[in-house]
Amino acid sequence: MTSHWLSWALLILAYATFGQLLHSDGVDTVIWLATLGFVVIKASILTLIWTPVRNFALKGFRTDMGYSIMVLVLASLAVLAAVHFNTFAYVMVMVAAALLVRVDCLLDGMGDRRSFLTLVLLSLIGLGLSWLPVLLIPGAEFAV
Repeated sequence: MTSHWLSWALLILAYATFGQLLHSDGVDTVIWLATLGFVVIKASILTLIWTPVRNFALKGFRTDMGYSIMVLVLASLAVLAAVHFNTFAYVMVMVAAALLVRVDCLLDGMGDRRSFLTLVLLSLIGLGLSWLPVLLIPGAEFAV
């Protein structure tokens, strides 16, 4: 088993800083639940359902209609990135860190289920760490 400490630390740190962003913005419980959903969906896309997602994305580039739809989707994402750059940058860092952990899991020969659990648990640890200042220091959510 190789050492995964760097990629794991990056994933935990990415989610901890995103959690601090959510705390500083004072978001609703719905946003926290959406973040938990994002964790599970992202981990499942990268592990459990990777083959169908990859085939669907590649199929889009094989036809003119699929190519047009992909261009429209990418253009829409570019507009979304420009309008909400700060949040988009956080999401991209979280996805990149998750991809790095996934590559480490593949190099280590972990199965899809074990990789899925690793991605979810590390992400939840990072989000949990973002709650420590809020729980331990009164008024800390406003200090960020």
